Formats: sequence, C-alpha cells, structure tokens
Amino acid sequence: MFKTPEWFFLERGQGRPLLLLHGLGACSFSWRANLEPLSAHYRVLAPDLPPHGRTGLTPGADYRLEALADGVLAFMDSRDVDQAAVAGNSLGGSLALLLARHHPERVAALILLAPAAALTRVPLIFRPLRLPGLGLLAAALLGPWMLPLALRLMYHRRELVTPEVVAGYAPTFETMARRLALRRLARQLELWPLSKVELLLEEIKQPVTIIWGKEDRILPVRQADFLKRHLPQADLYVLPQVGHAPQEEAPDAVNEIIIAFLARTLKNQRQEIYSKQEGDGELSGPDKG
Repeated sequence: MFKTPEWFFLERGQGRPLLLLHGLGACSFSWRANLEPLSAHYRVLAPDLPPHGRTGLTPGADYRLEALADGVLAFMDSRDVDQAAVAGNSLGGSLALLLARHHPERVAALILLAPAAALTRVPLIFRPLRLPGLGLLAAALLGPWMLPLALRLMYHRRELVTPEVVAGYAPTFETMARRLALRRLARQLELWPLSKVELLLEEIKQPVTIIWGKEDRILPVRQADFLKRHLPQADLYVLPQVGHAPQEEAPDAVNEIIIAFLARTLKNQRQEIYSKQEGDGELSGPDKG
C-alpha cells in the first residue's frame, strides 16, 4: 500500500468532492486549466499518482492497476473524502472505472476522458519500456528532452507545446529513479481482453460522461463507441480538433460539460435520497411539521 501522505496533490474549493486523475506519464499539471473553474462549484483534488510528478517514490512499489486504485482509495481516506465524483484521463480513466466497480459507494459519478479501458497494446511511446533488455536503455533515454515529441503526439494543436508546458510535465522524467519507476509501471500494466473489460463495464451503475478528442492519436476515438455500447447510461461528447488530453486542448468545453453533468447528476442523487428517507418515515431538510 502506498504511503499516501507522500502524495503530492493540489486542492481547491469547497463542497462535494471531485477527484481528478491524470494519465500515464502526466501529473496534476494536466488539470491546470480546470482546477479554478471547477473549484467554483466543488472541492477539487488532483493528486500526482505514483510514480509521477512530485509524489515520493516507494522502492519496489506495486504499480498494477489494482494497487494504484487501492492507493487512490487510501488517498481519499487521508483527505476525509467519503464519496467523490471521479474524473480520469487515459490511465486515470482506468483507475476511475476500477474504483467505481470495487467501491461503488465511494464513487458518485464518472467523467471519463479518453480512458485507457479498451487497450489492446500499450501506446507506442511507452512500448520500449516494457522490453526486457531495451527497457533499461529506454528508461535512461526517456528524459525531459523527449517531452516535446511526446506532447506533439498527445496534442492535436501542436502550437500548445510551449516551454512552459514542457517544464510543467518535466518532474515525472527528471531523474533516473523516476524513469525506472515509470518503466516498472509500464511493465506491470496488464492489458485486459475485451471480454474482461465488458464484464467490468456491465457492473458500472454510476452516471457516466465520456469525453473524447476526435483527433486522438494515442487512443483512437472508435474506442469511445465501444465504451458507449457497454455503458448505456453514459453521455458521449466527441470534441473536434482535440487530441488525447481534452481537458488541456478544450478546457472551456470540458469544464462546461463536467459542471452541467455533475449539477444534474448530484441533484438527482439528492432527490433520490430525500425520496427514500420520506418513504422510510424520515425527514430531511426543513421541518415539515
């Protein structure tokens, strides 16, 4: 289990908790354009998932998806978050789905931004890290100097690859220890057969919104159709001229979708709780006497 006090995280706002989970090779920096707008409505928490960003490294850590999901749950406990809406991009979307299945009472709603749920192979840029011999060499070479290339693959609008953005993503790749930990994570990633993914999705009962960039070169948008088929309750938004990180390339649209979705979803959940309490003979809110 990860020692969650070592996790670096950003926190803004008050109210119902909203957890933001970044993708593989990213960090909380990827939510920089979302924190303030979303925190006007919710208590927003954006951690750096191990071994990313500024979160401390744990020697010999277990980076399997199930272990990372347990780490997210422990992080929620450490911040006194009993239940949260969970938004996840790429790897973060996979973790959000695992949390929703294994701990449905802790996840109020899901916002999936190009989630890595229907992978048949690891994205090209991380594939060398999984190789037994070449992996060590790839980890040595995968320094901050590789970030402009990686970001041009991630973004559709390549003019967004500025020195400031490269610097924001650099902490994950700055030291050899971090790159070796990232290699360990890449090698421990299990690619589930689609039949197993389908069974997982059938167990997801929470409200869901799916957001995908039409120009995603890392996880093709056709994967959104697969998810939508197996999550019939989900809304699906495909954003034009957007790549693998919708929250970065189209932050205004993404923020608007999330705020509207959660306003509707959480309101409906409160009404259901209120109706149930009335049916049980209990009152909530103003005295009806």
